[in-house]
Amino acid sequence: MPELTDSRPSRRHPIEPRPPRGAAWRRAAATLAVLGALVTGAAAPSSASAAVSARGETTGSVLGIEMKVKHFTLGNGLRVFVLEDHSTPMFAMHIAYHVGSRDEQPGRTGFAHLFEHMMFKGSGSVPDGGHFKYINEAGGTLNAFTTADVTQYHEVVPSHYLDMVLWLESDRLRSLAVTDENFENQRAAVKEEKAMRYDNRPYIKALRTFFSDAWAGTGYGHTTIGSEEDLSAAATSDIQGFFDTYYVPNNAVMAIVGDVDYAEVERKVDERFGNIPRGPDRAPRPAIDHSMRGPYVRTIEDPLAPQPLYLIGWKTVPTHDPDHAPVRILMSVLLRGDSSRITRLLKDERRMVVASVPTEGIGGGIDAGVAAGAFVPSPGHGFDAIKAVVKAEVGKVKKRGISPKELQKAINQLTVDTVSDLATNNGRARGIAQGALFYDDPVHALSELESYRKVTPKDIKRVANRYLTDDWLTLEIVPKR
Repeated sequence: MPELTDSRPSRRHPIEPRPPRGAAWRRAAATLAVLGALVTGAAAPSSASAAVSARGETTGSVLGIEMKVKHFTLGNGLRVFVLEDHSTPMFAMHIAYHVGSRDEQPGRTGFAHLFEHMMFKGSGSVPDGGHFKYINEAGGTLNAFTTADVTQYHEVVPSHYLDMVLWLESDRLRSLAVTDENFENQRAAVKEEKAMRYDNRPYIKALRTFFSDAWAGTGYGHTTIGSEEDLSAAATSDIQGFFDTYYVPNNAVMAIVGDVDYAEVERKVDERFGNIPRGPDRAPRPAIDHSMRGPYVRTIEDPLAPQPLYLIGWKTVPTHDPDHAPVRILMSVLLRGDSSRITRLLKDERRMVVASVPTEGIGGGIDAGVAAGAFVPSPGHGFDAIKAVVKAEVGKVKKRGISPKELQKAINQLTVDTVSDLATNNGRARGIAQGALFYDDPVHALSELESYRKVTPKDIKRVANRYLTDDWLTLEIVPKR
């Protein structure tokens, strides 16, 4: 089965050095790192700070899952959310910067993803690669990812390394080493990554080109990794300007979950981040037009594809729209798993496809809703015949709706997803950061779960008729002969 979903970070960052061996060395080096964080004059902030300008608490409870999130805002605009959980001596920290590829200007694509690399190239008091070195030697893990909507960094470490993590994160926000040398070597690294992970893998380039073209004229109208031409044309001053605009406290959200004390976190975050200047205020992102003026149909030849791949989808709604929950449930009923309506028909009953490929998470973003499915056809079965089956099954839902049993199954699937995401400190920190950033709701994961539980069969029938129209998105990827 081809692998299409490529948005999640790999376990090892592309520029991450191999961690050194030896537990004793790791403990010693991590201790030295903490001492450096505490005594290095260049890393320590001055006595002047932004101070805390606001405090609050947000709670949520669904199906026995409870989240109690305390939060505060520094005077420079940095928002910090803390969920205490003392069950294990670890904590996770996520910092989400409200910048992704949709914020890039024409001719300057790829900058958001480039900084996912640049942020590990050292800062005023941290050497190149030091961020990885110190976290690994403390027995922790770290990574980062970039989407169209956000660039997010995280660490998971033993709880007594809070000082070190705050030092590392504040130092690179305050004094990232945006130098000609660092830019040149990371530009080369991104080009290599683009060639290996996108351009030289079957289906991926065709899919990303298709969805970029489908959203042309919006911030989603180019790929996250950007174009090689734009990266080649960029100067160090261009990326410094990007950093100065978007890597500022008032464009960031921090979430800390685990074995920490809220009062200590508030004090130490203020000490480390409080004197970093506030950046320019951003204008709201523009709304994304989802209207269609007819079907969007493409055929793309892929020299790497071993067999055809057919994709069928629709533009739907942004994730903050009230119809997002019923649309997501509808697509689960139709396409999620071998027992879903369309997959069962095409794969098991009619033997028209050999695989139904999950596509959730590609093709759109927070403000650009896409619902789609992809199929690898069986020999002798063309795209038109498969489209006819999909259209007929969608027509049945439009006319008769779905059963309560189908609805509950889909809700149960999404509930399991949420419970799994919230099972770890890292998962909760990620969800809290993104909930606060995108929806001003740190317990959005629970709010969303509650919205699924309120969906009715009548809602499913309504959204099927409204969004799953004949103005659909279809892509036929064919091997290049």
